[in-house]
Amino acid sequence: MSYECLSFSIVGAVAQIKFNRPASLNAFNAQLRAELLSALNAVNEDDAIRTVVLGAEGRMFSSGADLAEGLGGAETIEQQILQEYAPALEKITNLNKPIIAAVSGGMAGIGGAFAMACDLMVMADDAYLLLAFTNIALVPDGGVSWQLLRRMGYSRAFQAIVEGARLSAQECVDAGIASKLAPADQVDDVALQWAAALSERAPIALRETKKILRQALDVSYMETVALEAKAQNICVATQDAQEAVKAFMEKRPAVFVGK
Repeated sequence: MSYECLSFSIVGAVAQIKFNRPASLNAFNAQLRAELLSALNAVNEDDAIRTVVLGAEGRMFSSGADLAEGLGGAETIEQQILQEYAPALEKITNLNKPIIAAVSGGMAGIGGAFAMACDLMVMADDAYLLLAFTNIALVPDGGVSWQLLRRMGYSRAFQAIVEGARLSAQECVDAGIASKLAPADQVDDVALQWAAALSERAPIALRETKKILRQALDVSYMETVALEAKAQNICVATQDAQEAVKAFMEKRPAVFVGK
């Protein structure tokens, strides 16, 4: 696959997608949005790919929307968000495999939304999340409000948004926004190593776990019990479950095939 605004590579069972507009601090233009959705669709459909790392070239993960481009072909900002940003955000959320954000430098605006939409996040120890929306008389978009509310609680999320906060990497870990920190020059390596380790685990179990947790945010306890029971029924019938039992009895690592 060839892209102009992304770099894309596959090593083993791990796909690495990187924003590649460093001169604009990886601001999102129409082409980047379209290429990202295309790449996500491709990795979702490739069973040989078991995990994904989403990162960026240059000194910043993303500065957010490319304000120089304006609305492009959209008539309103609402139309642009729903038609051009939302499909890629939804694809990350529903991707049938784990996706790890590798955040170097800063993530601002909707750039932070894409990082927070991922399942896990490795953040450079000198990186930050900039919530600059109200600084330019706007509100959060890309689901940032939803993400921060669930991680920080109402009061802390409201304060961070209305004050246009800049949260350090450590503050992001403390708030549950980032999963772990890494030295600035090792973020990609740490994320790729983590992705490689996850790629060796049972892919169907990982897929079903992601589905359960994404849905459990908005359903009741007993509805979650039912979701787990349904997923367990799927998992227990797989070759991977049989292999796990056999490997345990033989005192060796299991080799999962995703069937």
